[in-house]
Amino acid sequence: MQCANVKVPLDYKKPGGKAITVAMAKLPAKGGKPIGSLFVNPGGPGESGIDLVSRADKSFSKDVLDKYDIIGFDPRGVGSSTPVDCVDDRELGKILDSDIDTSTEAGRKARKAQARQIAKGCKDKSGELLAHVGTEPAARDMDVMRGLVGDKKLNYLGFSYGTSLGGMYADIFPKKVGRMVLDGAANPQQSFLPSTYTQMLSFEKSFERYAERCVKAGNCSLGPSVDAAKKKMRALLDQARVKPFKTSDPNRPLNQAMLHSAVISLLYEDRTWSVFNQAFDQLIKQNDGSLFLKVFDATSSREGDGNKGNRAEAYWAINCADYAQESEADYLKYANKLKREAPAIGAFSTQDTVAFYMCAELPHHPKSNPGPYRAKGSAPIVVIGTRHDPATPYHWAQALHKSLSNSVLLTWEGDGHTAYGRGSSCIGSAVDKYLLTGEVPKDGLVCPVEKPQGQESQKQGKETQKEGFREG
Repeated sequence: MQCANVKVPLDYKKPGGKAITVAMAKLPAKGGKPIGSLFVNPGGPGESGIDLVSRADKSFSKDVLDKYDIIGFDPRGVGSSTPVDCVDDRELGKILDSDIDTSTEAGRKARKAQARQIAKGCKDKSGELLAHVGTEPAARDMDVMRGLVGDKKLNYLGFSYGTSLGGMYADIFPKKVGRMVLDGAANPQQSFLPSTYTQMLSFEKSFERYAERCVKAGNCSLGPSVDAAKKKMRALLDQARVKPFKTSDPNRPLNQAMLHSAVISLLYEDRTWSVFNQAFDQLIKQNDGSLFLKVFDATSSREGDGNKGNRAEAYWAINCADYAQESEADYLKYANKLKREAPAIGAFSTQDTVAFYMCAELPHHPKSNPGPYRAKGSAPIVVIGTRHDPATPYHWAQALHKSLSNSVLLTWEGDGHTAYGRGSSCIGSAVDKYLLTGEVPKDGLVCPVEKPQGQESQKQGKETQKEGFREG
């Protein structure tokens, strides 16, 4: 990889003012002379595009790697770019480990105190950066990078939150859109709370699909039916709050927040559902939460006594910079709806609850949310939705397709988050052909699952886990 740091204005309204850094990395085209650059983003917000390029051989086809310079970047506020910093890594580890019941007055008070402490740290350490880490300035940074690599138009493949970055770019610079693929569409039209509420309903549906597969395979430790499995899941979460499960680390028993986060992480990628089976076997039969703790640590950047990197802080700050502020009454309304409508796992995650309370403590609040993206006058944009996507529900892809003035919608009938690079030759060949030749896939193309999903070996499951699949 070839690496570079790019200077961009902190505030695009004051282009001659203070500058910040955006870190980018290029994997040169393997086949010699490239047809152009392909900018990529893995989502989050808070995920590293440089990390995505470092595992490009697992994420993009050989033909695309041959013909394009693949360019990843850490969006402003993230990772190796000028980062948002709020608390030290040890403190961050404690926050992500904390299990606070916000359905009670005392719990909400405790969470608010925690959010206040994080927000104070953000203001002290990252002050003026906080108002400028939203999706719009990040999309403007992409245009600076496009110009620097000498491309007249932006070729782009964005996953999950990366679809919001791509949509924003197309909205601001429609005439500069080259070949653009948006896979696993986020929904920037909704406010933060209804959006995370919709997402949690989708995770509940995915859990039901996992339970169905577990029951069908026989000897499912969650029970003999999907209903029994959902009740058992609820009971395990309730038990973890009252008396956390022992783990291989005597100082860190598995509490409800950790178990909830680990379950959600495993729903992102159905190839790891074999790990799910083992983790439930261990939890239910041996009263041991070690494997779930391992998953939790792998997907929350845990290292030693603390947390590595700033994924969580960037996630909080970018959402705060993007979304209009909502009230605590709104929070309680959606939290109560989740309790009723998603009984197995329905609850806001620690990450999202902290984001909500922390945003209230920050001085700047945007007046409106980022979307909808129209991109009037752009070249055709390819939007991809996965039918049973837990993190970006399928109807979000439909909504993005509808709002963009010139797009086609591809559908993959699979489970798990996003479609490209996940084993569908139908999606893969349609996207590759578009990226390599410019031939736009047929609008409404539906791609079936070609082989039974979730039949992956334990070893492969662990590999997928290690790569980090909380991209959403």
